[in-house]
Amino acid sequence: MSDKGRGAGRGYEVRDTQVPTLFWLLAVLLGSTFAVVLVMKALYNHFETMEERRQGAPSTLAGTRSNVPPEPRLQSTPFDDLRRMRAEEDEALTTYGWVDKQAGIVRIPIERALDIAAEGTGAGPGKSASMPASPSGKQ
Repeated sequence: MSDKGRGAGRGYEVRDTQVPTLFWLLAVLLGSTFAVVLVMKALYNHFETMEERRQGAPSTLAGTRSNVPPEPRLQSTPFDDLRRMRAEEDEALTTYGWVDKQAGIVRIPIERALDIAAEGTGAGPGKSASMPASPSGKQ
């Protein structure tokens, strides 16, 4: 029963662990880890400088590279491109303009083209478009 009196006034069990020994073990582990990190950093720098010396300067025969990537090039701003394309299409569908000035081909707004198509066959001015006869012969 002499063990009861050994750790009575300390506030923790002294038989199970030795705190100073654990503290020194932790300090040695942290110190050795730090030392290994320093050695690895020094080795990395050493090997990096060795490799740079061994590689030499790059060849000047390689030429210059273009900043433009090879085909197919992807769109960098697809939503802006789509908006621009739709604006161009809307302009072509809603305004008058030349398609081929040499051949005398023009474009007209789509609304006007639909009105012309609704009037009939487009027989031209002064000529009236006749209604086609119904299958029963009655008009």
